[in-house]
Amino acid sequence: MSSHANRKKFILGAAGVGVALTLSFASLGATGAYFSDTKAGSVTGTVGSIKVTGSGGNGANGLDLQYSNLLPGETQTKTATYRNTGLNTQDVWVVFNNADALHALNDLGRYGEFHVAANGAALFDSANLSDDLDDPANPSCGTLAPTGCWPVPGMIKVASSLAPNTAGNVSFTFGYTPRLQGQSPAGGGVWNSYPVPTVPVPAPTIVGNGLPYQIVATQVGQTP
Repeated sequence: MSSHANRKKFILGAAGVGVALTLSFASLGATGAYFSDTKAGSVTGTVGSIKVTGSGGNGANGLDLQYSNLLPGETQTKTATYRNTGLNTQDVWVVFNNADALHALNDLGRYGEFHVAANGAALFDSANLSDDLDDPANPSCGTLAPTGCWPVPGMIKVASSLAPNTAGNVSFTFGYTPRLQGQSPAGGGVWNSYPVPTVPVPAPTIVGNGLPYQIVATQVGQTP
C-alpha cells in the first residue's frame, strides 16, 4: 500500500508540472493580445521676424537729420520716426555707432547740450558733455553722473515691447551754450567734426562730421 500510494503521488506530481508548464506557455503566447488604436499627428510652425523701418528725415532709410545754422544759446530739435515692420513684438534702440563722432560730441563739456526723447518722454539730458577720454591719465570729471559730467551713451532704448505695425519717434535736441564765444574768421562751418585731437596734440586730421546713428530693433529683452 505504501509503494502504490507513492506511485500515485509521483504520477500526480508529474501531471501537475505539465499543467504548470502549459499555463506558462499559454501566458507567454498571449503577450500583446489587447485592443489598440493609433492616430497620427505632426509638428508645424512659422518663423518670426524682427524688422524696423525709418522715416521723418532724408536718405535711403529716411533717417538723415540736419541741424542748420546753429547759434549759441539756441537749441534745435530733429525727429525721426520708426515702425515695427516685423511679425513679432520688439524693443527699439538708438545706437551711436561711430565712436570718434560720439567722443567729439562728448568733448564739448559745458559748451554744448544734448537731449534725447522718444514718444514724448525724455530719455537723456546733459549740459556737460564730457567723457574724460582726452587725457585718461588726468581725469577731470571724477564719477560721471547727471549732476556732473554726463556724456551721451553709446545706446539708448527708445521703445519697449513695440507691437507689429506700430510706429514711434525719437528726437535729438542740440545747442551750443552761451559759453561758446567767437567764431572762425570764415564763419560758419560743419557741426561735430571728428576725430578730436588727442593729448599730446598732433596735427588734427578731420575724417568726418555729424553724429551717425542707427535705429536697431531687437527681440524683447535683448540688447544690440
